[in-house]
Amino acid sequence: MQPVIGNQPYDAVVTDLRTKPPTRSFIEITQSHEGRDNYLRRRELLEKGHVFPYAPVIKTRAKGKKGQAFSIPPEANSVEERVENERRRILAAAKGKEGKEYPPNTSLIIFFDDAPHFQDVMDNEKLDGFVSRDILNLDLRFSTLYLVGRDVVFRECSLSGKV
Repeated sequence: MQPVIGNQPYDAVVTDLRTKPPTRSFIEITQSHEGRDNYLRRRELLEKGHVFPYAPVIKTRAKGKKGQAFSIPPEANSVEERVENERRRILAAAKGKEGKEYPPNTSLIIFFDDAPHFQDVMDNEKLDGFVSRDILNLDLRFSTLYLVGRDVVFRECSLSGKV
């Protein structure tokens, strides 16, 4: 596997030398994330020494010359709410790849946070249902989709019939 830096429609090339002639496939990698809120959460941690990791980031002034005013209330979220937020981020990551052209035999990896207790709320059957219902209907031009959790989850779904 060779990582590829630059502006091309994939992040790595996989050359399978087990076949004659060798075959090549491609991997595109993305992740579900909070975007700028993640930066603000880490800034809060640096400035105050603590932060509630799943509390909402409330912006009180737009980003400008003086920076962005924000607050993160000291509140906890239920596991169900955290899982629902992660599902929305996974879907947003997939939508970010929708309708784009990729070389044949390209797989998509979506990396996400399957923090503790994720599997208690979102077991493999529910996760597969979410993929079937919400992601497979998107215009994703990949051969395979992989959902890869930070801790435990690994799911594979063929998209070959769609390419």
